[in-house]
Amino acid sequence: MGLIDNWWSWYTRLAFPQSRREAITSRPLLLSAIGRSTKHAGQTQLYLTPMHAAQKKVEHGFENIRRGLRAVRQTAEQLLGHQPWDLLVRYIVAQFTQSPWLPDGAIPALAGP
Repeated sequence: MGLIDNWWSWYTRLAFPQSRREAITSRPLLLSAIGRSTKHAGQTQLYLTPMHAAQKKVEHGFENIRRGLRAVRQTAEQLLGHQPWDLLVRYIVAQFTQSPWLPDGAIPALAGP
């Protein structure tokens, strides 16, 4: 469906929705981390420790990625027939266009009191 370079662009937009980043600068930023994987109770957790000088920026990007993947995973479970990759791309586009993200067939959350 997409070239690896294009998927990297989507991945960086998920991490930093406010700006488009070139692969030559974003790869060292996002790939310079030490990872540790732990398994417990049927779940695998991945812990990343950024080793880049811009550590706070990288941590913020990782948090955006975690939030996006969690939203897509929770939504994909409720929407049968939707492809998770399609939902992820729609979520990323909603983030950088600053529009609400509501996939087809989703029930909007009720407004609070």
